[in-house]
Amino acid sequence: MISRTFLLILVLGAAGTLRAQNDHFPQFMEMGNTAYNNKSYDLAMDYYNSAIDDKDDCWQAYVGLGNCLYFKKKFKDALKNYEKALKINPDNSELAKFVEVLRRKLGVYPTPTPSPRLSPASLPGLAPLPPLGPITPVLRP
Repeated sequence: MISRTFLLILVLGAAGTLRAQNDHFPQFMEMGNTAYNNKSYDLAMDYYNSAIDDKDDCWQAYVGLGNCLYFKKKFKDALKNYEKALKINPDNSELAKFVEVLRRKLGVYPTPTPSPRLSPASLPGLAPLPPLGPITPVLRP
């Protein structure tokens, strides 16, 4: 009985230790923000990438990466990171506006989703339309 209890404590302790090892993203974000504010963009990018490795749904890290790339004049790469952040946090209207302005500035627009084309053959149960004859304009006095 004692050995089972010890084993259970050991397993639960190991699981807690593994989980704690992946909780460094707040520190990475803080260090990234400090480096960004000091205009050390390469160092900040390293910290933001570490934050993403730790927690891949951290939209703030993608915004931080985008900001660094923007100031390094790598606008298309910045846009990709802003779009990832917007995908994670679609309710952020300020970020959405910024992404739209940057897309227009770069001449990059999202590809529209093609609408399905309907033809009479694709509508089951309906008779095909008759062929159109010559169109004559109707003139009204």
